[in-house]
Amino acid sequence: MSGDVWRSVHVHRLDGQDVFLTEGLGPALADLRAQRRVRRAFFLRYWEGGHHVRIRVRCAPVDADAVVADLSGALTRYLRAHPEEHSFDLDEFARTAQPTMAALEGVAPGGTYPPGTVREAPYVPELDKYGGPAGVAVAEEFFDRSAALVLDALRRVIERPGRRLGLGFTMMLRGLDAAGLSPAEAAAFLRHYCLMWSPYIFDEFLDTWPRLLAERREPVAAQTRRLLAARPLADGYSSAVRAAVAAADADPTVLPAVTLAGPDADPARRRRVLLVSYLHTHNNRLGLAPEQEAFLGFLGHHVLAEWAGTAPEEDLLQQTRAERAQRLGALMHTAS
Repeated sequence: MSGDVWRSVHVHRLDGQDVFLTEGLGPALADLRAQRRVRRAFFLRYWEGGHHVRIRVRCAPVDADAVVADLSGALTRYLRAHPEEHSFDLDEFARTAQPTMAALEGVAPGGTYPPGTVREAPYVPELDKYGGPAGVAVAEEFFDRSAALVLDALRRVIERPGRRLGLGFTMMLRGLDAAGLSPAEAAAFLRHYCLMWSPYIFDEFLDTWPRLLAERREPVAAQTRRLLAARPLADGYSSAVRAAVAAADADPTVLPAVTLAGPDADPARRRRVLLVSYLHTHNNRLGLAPEQEAFLGFLGHHVLAEWAGTAPEEDLLQQTRAERAQRLGALMHTAS
């Protein structure tokens, strides 16, 4: 409804995030929705200030303070009843991991909050990434649908954690198809996606990529053939991506306001910024780390290029290493 406001609550917890989301956050949001006090809601996993979940809710201004208080209270009670089983060295995180992540994302490393902290925080929409107020509204509608789908999917991941990566690939494939990309265009997109996340890859994981590609290429190709043979795809995620892309294209103010890639970016590049952001935020909710997203881009590029009848870039691993080294080197130079 027009006139609603968005409010944000941050819950600092690393251990058992999936279970917290499904058993703590999910029921709390369901109660508020049933009372018609929350109209839309979504969440993201984030690192800044210590690993935490950022929860955003849209509600009536007159009830906003009470909604935040009731949501915070419910989540605090859950955390107290389900303490983390493994300790987290917050001091070590503040000394090492947080400065690195802050440098990668171009922000200043701030303070940290201990696990178990539940706090209200400002919600500042990324207007340059999503295309101004109209584009943010499109994204928030997508985020609401994405979050609901992920809360359901995480139950299957909790039962078998090995499903997470495969589920992430399947949803990315559905999203690319829903956005109207041809197999060749999807292969090019996934190459870009791989390189974009390259600075986040640890050496130990990157060294396994040739083996993982050899092991998973054919099974994933078979999965891709089965999925794309069933088009048009009408599952919830495909529908959510399709609706977001259509809504962004239908509003003439959105693309010109997508300035994250620079003021001279052409419409195709601006659309890619939007699609990357839609898919990445969904992957984040699923619990995929950026280095896993990079691998899905690497694997998906090879599979989709072959599906399109074109040759994959067999030196993509070398490109990834070079891109990673260049960007990390630039960060070190800036820091010095």
